[in-house]
Amino acid sequence: MPPPRPSRYDSWVLEVIDAVTCILMYPFLQITSLGASHCVLITADNASLPYHILRCLVMGPISLVLAFVFAPLVFIGYVLWVLLNKFADVQPFYYVSPSCQQPSVYKEGSECASKFTFCSANVLLSSKIVECINNVRCGSGRVHKIARGLLQQDPSLNDSRNLHPPTKRENIVQSKLPEVDVIILQEVLERSRAKQLIKYFESKYPYCIYDVSVHSMTTNLCAVGSGLFLASRYPVLEATFHPFTYKTHYGIFLDLGILTENSEAVRGVGYVTNIHTQLEEVRQRVKSYISNTHNPQNEVVVFSVIGGDFNCDNMSPGDAGTQDLPLWDEYKDPCRECAGTDKPWTVGTEHRQRRLHDPVLEKPEIFRDILLDDVQRRIFMLDANIKEQTLELMWVNPKPGPSGMVEAIKEGGRRRIDHLILRNGDMVKPTAFWFSTVIGGLSDHMPVALTVERKL
Repeated sequence: MPPPRPSRYDSWVLEVIDAVTCILMYPFLQITSLGASHCVLITADNASLPYHILRCLVMGPISLVLAFVFAPLVFIGYVLWVLLNKFADVQPFYYVSPSCQQPSVYKEGSECASKFTFCSANVLLSSKIVECINNVRCGSGRVHKIARGLLQQDPSLNDSRNLHPPTKRENIVQSKLPEVDVIILQEVLERSRAKQLIKYFESKYPYCIYDVSVHSMTTNLCAVGSGLFLASRYPVLEATFHPFTYKTHYGIFLDLGILTENSEAVRGVGYVTNIHTQLEEVRQRVKSYISNTHNPQNEVVVFSVIGGDFNCDNMSPGDAGTQDLPLWDEYKDPCRECAGTDKPWTVGTEHRQRRLHDPVLEKPEIFRDILLDDVQRRIFMLDANIKEQTLELMWVNPKPGPSGMVEAIKEGGRRRIDHLILRNGDMVKPTAFWFSTVIGGLSDHMPVALTVERKL
């Protein structure tokens, strides 16, 4: 497999056509999203109900008229976009690397690094209407805050081997992140938002993959991409993307899938897989990719890490079908005791969306203290007792106990759907894990981080 090229296309002519399709479709999509968002009230909106109704009645018709004006352009742009993806030789992502060789994280001929740290976060950077529906603040300012939060890294945390017994929750839940080598993000659904992130990341993470998708009428109707994003301190040697074969509901328009990349770590190579939602196809896809790209004559596989928003937890009865997959025999989840049971020090990563704009979430230290409290945590994080995933989960409150008050329960605030797992038998072992409150209130998911070290 050849190394990734900077552009999705192998010709500047195709780049121009791509730009033309974006120009043609952009006005309609933005106006439609903006108009619809005026009819959605998020909990952070301080406007009174009469003002909100007035805004909806005024902006709705105006947006509708403008949408009709630009409808012919979006039709032409969409047809051109479909033809471009059907007949052009398209790489399923853009790859950003330094234009000139910058000081790297390794030196030629040096030994392979002995420690690696990964971070995974679902950040939901999408169109305004999608963000409003998910009760998330809109605007480019949120991109800056998310990037700033993810870059708030404390090197002293890297000295912590907090998975060594006795493991304590207060050492696992932190208000910052450790120094991270590879960041994988989900739901970076707009190319413009991804480019904004890259500008913030480029000084520390010069190698980035974004706008990941295979656009076709069979995968996503040439609509929304996968939203997968990767930022690395190490060069990416090879990368590929596999869209999931099974889709339902909105997934038909969204190119969910698996992004697998091979990063250079001097004389060793590491494989990092970023996924969103489905688990069934991951194990075999990753195994096949490693088999096809690894050269045992001059490479040593140091690690294979899978991370992302799995959209299922290890404790809820409604997710029982994913809790004993063969994947868990091949990969180690440091937070998992066994099928149906998490380690007692774990906390949930999925927020109660109706509480996203509570002021306490904007203060990482205070939010950390909340997560350490078995009662308060339930107010802000979903319980791991989900029987069925429905849209009602967005607005559900914690169920009170016999006293009529919210009480501590075993699964309280512990719906952990964001994962980082490591392949068994690799040259490294997990030594530290973190749940971080660093972007509290900016996303409906909490970042997780994992450190692995070379075995002695």
